Amino acid sequence: MIYFADINNTKIFTTGAYLQPMKVKDVNGNDFWIWTVSEFVDDSFKDGEVYNPKEKAESLEILFTE
Repeated sequence: MIYFADINNTKIFTTGAYLQPMKVKDVNGNDFWIWTVSEFVDDSFKDGEVYNPKEKAESLEILFTE
């Protein structure tokens, strides 16, 4: 399990998305930084088909709904 700890406002662009650094904690309380998608800009693909995912949702199931 990973727990949210902090977010940095700096963003970088990768093909089709903006990434933002986020500090998280593991179950042992160790901090580390990961890249998270903060905004989609272009089409995404799922199983070879165009799929434009939700950027946030209340559950994993809703996150994957179209």
